[in-house]
Amino acid sequence: MQFSRRTFLKIAGATPIAAGLGALPVHASEAYPHSKLTLLVPFDAGGSADRLARAIAQFLPSELGETPVTVVNRSGGSGALGFTWFSRQKDDGSVAMVAPINPYLISAVLRGQGNLKWDDFHHINGQWQDYYVVLVNKAQPYETMESLLKDIRENPGKVSCAVIPGDGGHLSAVIMLDRLGIPKENVNWITYDGGGPMRTAIAGDQATMTFISALGSNVIADQVRPLAVYRDERDDARWPAPTINEALKPLNVEVPVLAADLRCLSVQKTFVERHPDVYEQLVAAYRRMLERQDFRDFIAKGEIGGDWMGPEATAASLKKSYEIFEQYLPQL
Repeated sequence: MQFSRRTFLKIAGATPIAAGLGALPVHASEAYPHSKLTLLVPFDAGGSADRLARAIAQFLPSELGETPVTVVNRSGGSGALGFTWFSRQKDDGSVAMVAPINPYLISAVLRGQGNLKWDDFHHINGQWQDYYVVLVNKAQPYETMESLLKDIRENPGKVSCAVIPGDGGHLSAVIMLDRLGIPKENVNWITYDGGGPMRTAIAGDQATMTFISALGSNVIADQVRPLAVYRDERDDARWPAPTINEALKPLNVEVPVLAADLRCLSVQKTFVERHPDVYEQLVAAYRRMLERQDFRDFIAKGEIGGDWMGPEATAASLKKSYEIFEQYLPQL
């Protein structure tokens, strides 16, 4: 599947509505034309997307005229079941989605899961951009990527890796092994359907290592040891570890640095086209919520992202990730 310029313009929301979001009218607490707003999270409760959705659900109602906002979790297939369910809901603004569009929707579309089409989704905002960190449980003996990879090479089947199938962490691990000439079959891959269960597994030493979203994993920091971060620069304040290519330098290998989860608030593209007034109202209410000090304080305490990228910048970021996945996904 080619990511054409025409497709990019569609997902960027190249309409007068999306282009003019910066000038949306602000009508505080205007009543929303639905009895409730449902936020779909296509993963189990407890993960980063779920925490983000529940933060929105707590603060958005007062900006929608006290319209209740509820979170529904529909997990399965690394997000594909939830994405498919969402695509079949009414496109009237009564249902929205909070999910890591990069990598999970990208992966599902490229894999042909659920007959999903990229152009069926419109991404209002990428609120929380993450990066990957390679973690091992503190009970494990590995202090460096070099020592971990040596064991993987010399002792096939000994090392296990917790992954969400088809996500960027899984892909990053497979690319790294390929660049090192280590068969991916040397690793015992243990699959999970969400970041929450995967963090529980690595914190409980049920898997040797994981390639996982960094900013959502602070809750297990006391139980794990970081070996590398998938960044161009270190982030020692959060995870004191070398960048992945610094860590691999002794092995004379360099790998692409895949961006991790971009957690977005998304709607159906036809909703934007058929109900522009309701769409504008939802976006304006959401932006007011992002700017509220009580919301900012709440997400800061929970270490949840709160950025406003807007549709066009969000689409540009997703386009870059899409092209990387399109190139490397066949290696899985």
